[in-house]
Amino acid sequence: MTENQILALISSVLVLILVLRGARFPRQGLLPQIVVWLLIFALVGLSYKFFGPG
Repeated sequence: MTENQILALISSVLVLILVLRGARFPRQGLLPQIVVWLLIFALVGLSYKFFGPG
């Protein structure tokens, strides 16, 4: 797999997780949503670190 395919796979899985969480738990509090978004940003940052330019 190329780097672009790996990043596309990661982003697709993250979107799927967000959609499924929204469908199952629409009335959760604010803190779990903050944790989910922080994890998403951390994963994006790590993927950029490993596969990004430089």
